[in-house]
Amino acid sequence: MTTAVRGKKPEAIQPVSPIDKVISAADKKSEAQVDIDKMPLKSLGDYMRYNKKATELNHILKLKVNRYPIKPCPTELHPKDWVVINHTNKSLNDIPIMLSNDMIDFKMKVKPGQKVHLPRCVIEHIANKGKPIYGWFDNPDGSKETRVAYNEPRFAVRTIYEGN
Repeated sequence: MTTAVRGKKPEAIQPVSPIDKVISAADKKSEAQVDIDKMPLKSLGDYMRYNKKATELNHILKLKVNRYPIKPCPTELHPKDWVVINHTNKSLNDIPIMLSNDMIDFKMKVKPGQKVHLPRCVIEHIANKGKPIYGWFDNPDGSKETRVAYNEPRFAVRTIYEGN
């Protein structure tokens, strides 16, 4: 009899591309060899690896003041796209853009209809901003609950593609 018949499930083999193996091996190698104080911060990936390592070490040390601060990546290193941003209510007021997290610290005012060069994470943040619309939902146990049904977008974001 086979092991599948005896009640054991055969393990599913996850397809892994050779590129993924090389990247993960390089990441493990670079993380193991480089001390956090000597980590080179020259690319977006370097900043992400540093912040991950700093979070792990701060969690292990459990000090009141974190020894390794989280360093947001400079906006110059982020991938960027050209976009045009407008209000959905046709207002002509400036659009304040503020995003501060472990990846970026960004603050800027944009005039509606103006073509601007913004990092992709900021574009995604602007596109996801919206006014929440709530609705009643039935739970499996028969009770009702109020949750966000959808978001009405506040801004219309249009990407500009420049070809040859």
